[in-house]
Amino acid sequence: CVPLIMAAARAELAVAAGKFIDSTPTPFHLCAQGAALLRAAGFVELVETEAWRPLLKAGGNYFYVRGGTLVAFAVGAGFVAGGGFSIVGAHTDSPVLKLKPCSKKSVKGYQQIDVEAYGGGLWHTWFDRELSVAGAVIVRQPGGAFQKRLVCVRRPLLRIPNLCIHLQTADERAKFGVNKETHLQPILGMVSEALNKPAAA
Repeated sequence: CVPLIMAAARAELAVAAGKFIDSTPTPFHLCAQGAALLRAAGFVELVETEAWRPLLKAGGNYFYVRGGTLVAFAVGAGFVAGGGFSIVGAHTDSPVLKLKPCSKKSVKGYQQIDVEAYGGGLWHTWFDRELSVAGAVIVRQPGGAFQKRLVCVRRPLLRIPNLCIHLQTADERAKFGVNKETHLQPILGMVSEALNKPAAA
């Protein structure tokens, strides 16, 4: 029997982990959240283009971010040059459908988004689900400078439809294999709807 206090602590940890996962849909979001947690824990952020030697001190904690990668490290209090070190690594990416640079296309009256399958996903589970978009975008500021911003649309935008069960034989269902290049292109809407949509005021 697990003590109630321990069970409550585990439940609280599970809820916190769930919230963290939900707030980090892409490696870019994860690095931003991780950096915020490290700053709150007293880690010092380093800039890759600056000299680190004057900044690193024995007993110090540091990190830097490059795109979707975050590297954090602690310098031992008894550190001496030439001493050993330990490394722990983890990946921040997961199987996902990535938008291609020129992703909008029209096929047989449908507006679709051109994507590429990234990683070894269970792609058959992506059919008939509400999908959205998240990631990092580069925007031009009014003064002409460029800035990276994180995007996460919290509403359904896309769907990869599956063929109705009554339009397939049992043999066809058993033999169906996902073609990542043709079957996984999500539908955004109808071309006719986009053409007939009233102009924004």
